[in-house]
Amino acid sequence: MNNEFAALDNQLLNIEAVAKMTTLGKSTIRLWVAEEKFPKPLLLGSSKRVWRLKDVNQFIESKLVLAPG
Repeated sequence: MNNEFAALDNQLLNIEAVAKMTTLGKSTIRLWVAEEKFPKPLLLGSSKRVWRLKDVNQFIESKLVLAPG
């Protein structure tokens, strides 16, 4: 069972999937990566950039703030 969760954590996401998960625009993601405000992508081949699901989830969790009341 733990291997299944580890496999999900290491699932790779393209920028479209990351944008959908975070509700950020692709240009914002690229800018924030450059400004070190967002996790850096992994490079597959010479130009394909992908993010690990666990890195994106950690980013989202770090930005969550409970609304008052």
